[in-house]
Amino acid sequence: MILVLASIIAVFLAGSTCGIFAMLVIGIHNEERRAARGRTESSRCGAASVRLLSTRTRTCDDTPQRVPAGR
Repeated sequence: MILVLASIIAVFLAGSTCGIFAMLVIGIHNEERRAARGRTESSRCGAASVRLLSTRTRTCDDTPQRVPAGR
């Protein structure tokens, strides 16, 4: 019984991992095709893959520029 339950859980996790990977690949492909055609709009799947794979951190991008100390 435990072996059957463990195998069902393993199949579910493997399927969900493959599904997520497929959505990332589709999003990357759509973004590359959109950029090659010169369009500015982005699809939902493409925007999600760019957001997930982005290397920028939001905390560093949103901080204001430093003001030099006056002496």
